Amino acid sequence: MTTSLGARATILLLRLIRRKRIYASKQGLTQGIRQTRQAGPARPSAQLARDLHIAQETFAGQDVYRLRSKRRAQSPARILYFHGGAYVRPITTFHWRFLAALAHATGGELVVPLYPLAPESHGLAALDFALQVHQRESAQSGHLFLMGDSAGGGLALAVAAALRDQGMVAARRLILLTPWVDVELPHPDAPAIEPRDPMLAVVGARLAGQMYAGALPTSHPAISPLRGALHGLPPMTLFAAGRDILGPDAIAFAAKAQAHGCEVDLRVEPDMVHVWPLLGFAESRRAVADMAAAIHVALSD
Repeated sequence: MTTSLGARATILLLRLIRRKRIYASKQGLTQGIRQTRQAGPARPSAQLARDLHIAQETFAGQDVYRLRSKRRAQSPARILYFHGGAYVRPITTFHWRFLAALAHATGGELVVPLYPLAPESHGLAALDFALQVHQRESAQSGHLFLMGDSAGGGLALAVAAALRDQGMVAARRLILLTPWVDVELPHPDAPAIEPRDPMLAVVGARLAGQMYAGALPTSHPAISPLRGALHGLPPMTLFAAGRDILGPDAIAFAAKAQAHGCEVDLRVEPDMVHVWPLLGFAESRRAVADMAAAIHVALSD
């Protein structure tokens, strides 16, 4: 399928604004963290509020948002969504626009926790908070879905694995958008892909992973779920991109999970970039429709 004009324009724009510089060096990473702390996380816009029911609360010391479409019939689905940002950067306007589209496509309630970020916090603290949110939401709904993009996908997997180890099923389905499954980026293809990736660079991503790990080794399964046991995880849909240094590890994760008996619907787009479902072009909209369809099927099973 031919890459859309919108996708090509977005990739060109990412290169023109040098988006990759955020992860190209230690200085770029730390400067970006400092800037985002000064600005704070993005919040839902007034425009989104016209089309969504939006509620904000504080839970376990962190902000949690609830979103539901005003223009779509309600579904029983409850979607617990963890945003990306290499575990060090907050939620963005791109996330909110995507979440609005997902709310309209599914009719479900989206629960969006702003989990604690590194380096001020660390991975076990983020996981503990995520598990607390999950416990509360699963007690209120039997139709829970677990989602995340990039680092948020890694956190969603860590939650699912921790609950499996407690004898629990985390969700009806996991939906993972270009997930970060190993913060060490061990796959040998990652350096070869890096020149084609307009968003991420290996050096900064690995540094962010070290910040998130804190006192743990970066190979710890709570930090790098690819390194852990993968049996007994919920069925999952996984989106991977060819122009993404995280792509090879995500594809390797899918193969390993399938080998351990997990149901994995792997969607690989060779010409797409990291977190492309969030970016609003034609391929993004098709991905949202695919997610909504997967949720609908899971609800009917």
